[in-house]
Amino acid sequence: MTRALVALAMLGIAGAGVQDATARLCRFPTQTLPSKRDTAAWCARDFLIRNGYTEYPASGNRDDIALEPTMDVGNGVSEVVGNRRNTIQSTPELVCTTPTGYLVSFPMPNQLDTTFDRGVSMTSSYVGLTLMRPWVRRSTGPPPPACAVPRLPGGG
Repeated sequence: MTRALVALAMLGIAGAGVQDATARLCRFPTQTLPSKRDTAAWCARDFLIRNGYTEYPASGNRDDIALEPTMDVGNGVSEVVGNRRNTIQSTPELVCTTPTGYLVSFPMPNQLDTTFDRGVSMTSSYVGLTLMRPWVRRSTGPPPPACAVPRLPGGG
């Protein structure tokens, strides 16, 4: 399973492109978090919120929006971001260390098949944030050795 997650993360990072490079950078928290994995979870959560995937409003700044051409639906940025709304929960479920960085998984609300999460990958320096496709299989047991449940301020 870990080998498959690593392969998916590497494909996602390579496919991000330069088009939205600024939007794919981490906006670090003001406080230091307990671990590098927790920082990765923070970065991924912030990325999803800024890009309009969660229950929270998307950023009004176009530079904060990363387009996902193979996944986005709509005419223009406003419609694309509107169609993303509430498709991914804002609370990360698991964060894994990969050979090239991190993979953070998030549950998807209102899905019939709850065995899959959506993943956000990034490099070890927290750049190249990319929403993964295909989805990440949800773990059914204890976290794999390279993974942990994130600890974020406010429980989110």
